[in-house]
Amino acid sequence: MVRYRPMPSPSSSARMWLRPWASGIAKSPDGNNDVLWSASPTSRSFTLCNAASPVPSASTTMRACRSSAAHASSRCLLMVGIPVFHPHHCAFPVLGATPTAMSKRSQQIDAFFRQGQQFHMAGRLADAEQVYRQVIAASPRHAEALHALGALALQSGNAGVADTLLTQAIALKPAADFQLTRANALLALGRPEEAAEVARSVLRARPSSAEAQQLLGHALSDSRQPEQALEAYRTALRLKPGLSDIRNNLGMALRMAGRLEEAEAEFRQAPPAPEVLVNLSSVQKERGAFADAEATLRQALEIAPNNPVLRYNWALLMLLLDRTAEAWAGWEDRFRSGAIPPRPFRQPQWLGEPLGSRTLLVHTEQGLGDVIHFARYLPAIPGNVLFEAPPRLMRLLGSNRAMPPMIPLGTAPPRADTVIPLLSLPARTRIVPAQPPYLFAEPDRVAAWKARIGTAGFRVGITWQGFSGRFEDKGRSMPLRNFAPLAAVPGVRLISLQRGEGEEQIATAGFPVETLPGLDDGPDAFLDTAAAMMALDLIVSSDTSVAHLAGGLGRPVWVALRRVPDWRWLLDRPDSPWYPTMRLFRQEADGDWAPVFAAMAGALPR
Repeated sequence: MVRYRPMPSPSSSARMWLRPWASGIAKSPDGNNDVLWSASPTSRSFTLCNAASPVPSASTTMRACRSSAAHASSRCLLMVGIPVFHPHHCAFPVLGATPTAMSKRSQQIDAFFRQGQQFHMAGRLADAEQVYRQVIAASPRHAEALHALGALALQSGNAGVADTLLTQAIALKPAADFQLTRANALLALGRPEEAAEVARSVLRARPSSAEAQQLLGHALSDSRQPEQALEAYRTALRLKPGLSDIRNNLGMALRMAGRLEEAEAEFRQAPPAPEVLVNLSSVQKERGAFADAEATLRQALEIAPNNPVLRYNWALLMLLLDRTAEAWAGWEDRFRSGAIPPRPFRQPQWLGEPLGSRTLLVHTEQGLGDVIHFARYLPAIPGNVLFEAPPRLMRLLGSNRAMPPMIPLGTAPPRADTVIPLLSLPARTRIVPAQPPYLFAEPDRVAAWKARIGTAGFRVGITWQGFSGRFEDKGRSMPLRNFAPLAAVPGVRLISLQRGEGEEQIATAGFPVETLPGLDDGPDAFLDTAAAMMALDLIVSSDTSVAHLAGGLGRPVWVALRRVPDWRWLLDRPDSPWYPTMRLFRQEADGDWAPVFAAMAGALPR
């Protein structure tokens, strides 16, 4: 099986083209051979046809794959030599007919089903879907048709519908290939533990199934168990050395385990397809081998120059290397690559031309830190502008009276003539953004927090933990215990600005960390944190939204960065072009925070 998972988020410094997220094994139309199908992320829309069967509703809109040369791992197999039935003109003998008629009817249904498989593997998904539904309407217990329709739904991006269909098929015929397809659906639904159990159940019956071992590796990888995933992948490789994409899978698991040199070696043993090369380049980038990463991406782009995943990875590398002129075209491919879901706006995209009397809607994307970072562009857009903002940030952003009118994300957007994503503003326009401070704390809150925090000592607000559930957080956050050198500096008060995950580390830190009960307990994000920052002498943060907030307020802020950071922090410089009051402290070796905090402690006033 070849899988490919949608990439994390465009703010990450390392983009991965993983494995096709939808794939499976099905019988060929002649019934004699197993064939592989897999989804391509390049897709078009169609709507499921109606059917008088216990199949999910015809109103369910699905996404359908279309073949793309850029996705070398996606295969559409066309079997020939089968009688062709037009999907719109097929009649079967009625129920209650003679045994001879019923036998003929069964043969016709099976032949018609095989025609649907032929359509499916030829990429004619709408025709295949219609055939499968007609077969199910004529024979509601046709397990193969239910499985094929479920596989098509999974391939088309509707894993929920796929799971329902596949569960029905398995109830009629608990075939191993049916169960493995359902395990893929469970992975697509974010249920890797259930997928692993399905794979294990298949292995109990078929211990030599390389495909089941590979799928188990996918499930363990998605469960953040890279070492166990490696064991499953290696077993799959031993059982079937030519198993499709297995070297790529091994490379990704090794990368997840932090074994980058071994990951690079595995990728180099895989066929040099674009999806392998982009993973190889990402590992090279994480290792700091930027020239190698660039060369690998160039090689991939020579094979598939219009592939959006490659173009987006190229943009991220160019941004990190401060070669922005080479980056912005590919930056716009973050939507086509699957990194960011595109928004279904009907209005034309704004490309930076004069607005005239038109109204522009700037819509939000990505995380709160990204919004805080790029909100600087909003006050500088000339003309009639509306900004669709995360509701929790509206009050903070509204502290700048030059901000355009805002509407909350999640509500029906107002009428607008043209639209643009927030993070596309620097790519499509020559707008000069506002310089910090472009955010402001509320005066009453500032006074209240100044009174609570007091004036004693050198007051350092600290945060250390982002959301660990995000791929991008790997390597960014650090344990609180790393702040010990700062706590040891005479006169320094460490004051926690950490909220939620990570707060539990305070009790076992081993040094004093003051807390601020009630900080941002209300529905609005960062109002108290912004006010508290105005009462602090310094903020020290990991790469989180708190660092962007401090920079946007124009407060002194030090940021601890992993060795190869997110693109916006660039390389080999102690300052940030985005935030004049920010100082950057960089790792010299992956995972080694001790020199970073020793340098910070040495830089603190005494």
